[in-house]
Amino acid sequence: MPVLKFVMSETLVSDKSGCCRRVARVLFSHIGLFVLVALYAVLGAYLFIAVEEDHEEKLRQNKKRVSLDLIDAKNYIVKLLVYNRDKNLTKSKYIDMVMGKLDMFHDFVVEKASDPDINYDGDENSWDTAWTFPKSLLFTVTTMGSIGYGHIAPKTTAGRQITILYSVVGIPLLLVFLANIGDFLAKSFKYIYSRCCCRWCRARRKLSELRKGNKLPKRAVNKETVGREKFMPSTKVNVPITVNLSVIAVYLVMGGALFSWWENWDSLSAIYFSFITLTTIGFGDYVPGRSFLDLHDSASATLKMLVTVFYCFFGMALVSMCISLMQEQLVQKTRWLLTEIGIMEEDIDPMQKYKYKKSQRGTVLETNKDRDGNKRLRLLSVDEGESSASRPPIFINIKDENEK
Repeated sequence: MPVLKFVMSETLVSDKSGCCRRVARVLFSHIGLFVLVALYAVLGAYLFIAVEEDHEEKLRQNKKRVSLDLIDAKNYIVKLLVYNRDKNLTKSKYIDMVMGKLDMFHDFVVEKASDPDINYDGDENSWDTAWTFPKSLLFTVTTMGSIGYGHIAPKTTAGRQITILYSVVGIPLLLVFLANIGDFLAKSFKYIYSRCCCRWCRARRKLSELRKGNKLPKRAVNKETVGREKFMPSTKVNVPITVNLSVIAVYLVMGGALFSWWENWDSLSAIYFSFITLTTIGFGDYVPGRSFLDLHDSASATLKMLVTVFYCFFGMALVSMCISLMQEQLVQKTRWLLTEIGIMEEDIDPMQKYKYKKSQRGTVLETNKDRDGNKRLRLLSVDEGESSASRPPIFINIKDENEK
């Protein structure tokens, strides 16, 4: 019996650990992280609404009271002027009295209109509710993305404390999500660039390495093992900086066309808004109003909001990916420059350096005439650092991989 209980306990522990691993694997997958980020943003929006709505109601009542005070002040000035009209006042004294009262009323109106908590606009019944669901959701999204438009902000002490705690969890969560998506996009982008955009170069390479009388097999490029290609392997290829900049520019133009249509902005302002948003600068001079804040109970408005959120999140991951790929390219070019001027020693496989040296024509990278670039050679006796032009190579028991 003790042995049976021990076996059962070990089985339960293993089942629990296996279940935890499966749950963690799902949560940290692309879809799982997206669901976590979406739920965190939505729940945060409702949380801030619940915390700030009482304070906002007090502000609305305060604005109504100020509006009534202004109406009373205006009526008082009118009655005072009418009353003093029949008094024996000289014209200059009457004008001075009128101007003094109007200046007092002007200062009072300017003071209340400039107060952001009152936001007096002349209408006592109008009130622009700050903490609606769309505005609150935009607040949580921009907070997690460290964009911070500043269109609304918590006014209460509890709301500001919650904002700190919310950001401490939300910003790393979004960064993990963007890093996960960015890594996936980088691998996909490298694969597409290496297997599709560089297809012509890869085919020319194979044709240049064929011996006389041989023909290139059909679909030879497609049959290569992905990531271990003989020429420009897709796991090591660096996407050019110009290609990355072109991708960013196309995405900004797409966003510019979209927001120019929805927000009635000019094209330059819409592209500017897209750039400021995706780079997480977030000045707040342009805020998505019609496409996000003016959300009513309609399917098209909800779709606009979802597209805006997707554009921002996917765009931040895309920009991060392109910057990372450009950084790899810059690091590679910097190492090449330092190697050329002798500051850094070249760290490369001698066989790879021998194999991929540039041809005299300067058009295609090709193997030396006495080597077959499509076969891996063994036991080379050529001294490292000595070129084959200065010393003829000596081969000792050279065998192809296909030979037994």
